[in-house]
Amino acid sequence: MAALQTRILKNKITRWDFFLPGFFALAITMLPALVAAQPNIWLPPGSTTEPSSSSPPEILNTNTKLNGRTLLGRLLFNSPTLLGEKAVRIGLSCNSCHPNGHVNTSFYISGLSSDPGTIDLTNDFWNAGQEDTIFNPIPIPSLRGVSKTAPYGRVLNLPSLAAFTSHVMIDEFGATPPKKTVLDALIDYMNQLETEQFAYKYIHVNPPQFSDLLDLLATPLRHQDISEFEFRADLIKEELGRQVTKENRAKLTEAAQSFRKIAQKMTKDPIIANRAFIELKDLFLEE
Repeated sequence: MAALQTRILKNKITRWDFFLPGFFALAITMLPALVAAQPNIWLPPGSTTEPSSSSPPEILNTNTKLNGRTLLGRLLFNSPTLLGEKAVRIGLSCNSCHPNGHVNTSFYISGLSSDPGTIDLTNDFWNAGQEDTIFNPIPIPSLRGVSKTAPYGRVLNLPSLAAFTSHVMIDEFGATPPKKTVLDALIDYMNQLETEQFAYKYIHVNPPQFSDLLDLLATPLRHQDISEFEFRADLIKEELGRQVTKENRAKLTEAAQSFRKIAQKMTKDPIIANRAFIELKDLFLEE
């Protein structure tokens, strides 16, 4: 039965072209290599990775606004780039299964879920080396208060959240090993996720401020690290895609185009690149 379900799933999935989810409303301008698509194109029929209702509140164990490494971790948590090729193709991020650290009880992929809110991760759809030939979906766990729940994993009992997260990314989803800076930022954000009893510490009701997003580009720009600059710029573009409205589309598109121009100038003329970055900050300075 498990083998049949796996073959059916593979046949469904390999027939379709995959794209990142539709929330990238500025995808063509902001991420030219990607094309936005409708869910019925990139998921098997009857599947959904979207919550049935609005996301649960983001409860964070901190009394300061999100910025710096924690904000970078939040962008990573919401990005489909961390979980391997298949996850990218269907637009799956950490937040897809764990919206704001909670559980997406509507999550369902035909052939990989037995009930909504479950997923089989020991299936070679994700990673050929993890196939156990058994259809064994497990409930998606909550990550609220995860910093206090060591050891991690049903079988492995890994001692740290970083070790467990690496295992999920590499062994279960087939992703490439993350850079230490990426993993550190992701864990920093996950360590802030709290349970309902700490709702009085709830912060960050609004989307990240543009000025805080831009600050994430300052260090790679200063070090002329084009690869890191473009990596972070893409994460920011994804966030801007989530924030886009009819009213701010032109402004956010201008920002996305500026990122590209700055990256192009970084090696040719760092002075002009820095000047363009300062002008961008001034132009989009929050009142």
